[in-house]
Amino acid sequence: MTEISTVISSTNNQAELGCTTTGCSSCAGNSFCNIKGHSYTALNPGHLDIQPGDQVEVYLPPGKTIFSGFVILIFPLMLFFAGFLLTGLMFDGAGEGLKALGGFIGLSVGFGLGYMFGKVKKQQYMPTIQKKLDLS
Repeated sequence: MTEISTVISSTNNQAELGCTTTGCSSCAGNSFCNIKGHSYTALNPGHLDIQPGDQVEVYLPPGKTIFSGFVILIFPLMLFFAGFLLTGLMFDGAGEGLKALGGFIGLSVGFGLGYMFGKVKKQQYMPTIQKKLDLS
């Protein structure tokens, strides 16, 4: 997926960007960066000379974007169900409340692992600036 964004600030090999379009060209789902007032960080691997206000093309690898969504959303839900079921198996005659508690513990573990994954792999899963656009 590619997106056209405006540079808010730039330091070394990273830039803070904000979107200017009504939706990404590939999905138009307003899901990544088109939230009004939202900014995000992208890598500038080519060390392009960009200044605040410049328009840039940003690439978000679809596979990495989908995998990140899986780690953040689906994985914790899977651990909720695993915790729910394991609690029922471990404690014979466990009530719904205890099973739900086991599920929420699994959910918490899932979110914690997703958070740690994000901290460890942050650079690898960041969008990258492909080129500076000349809109003159």
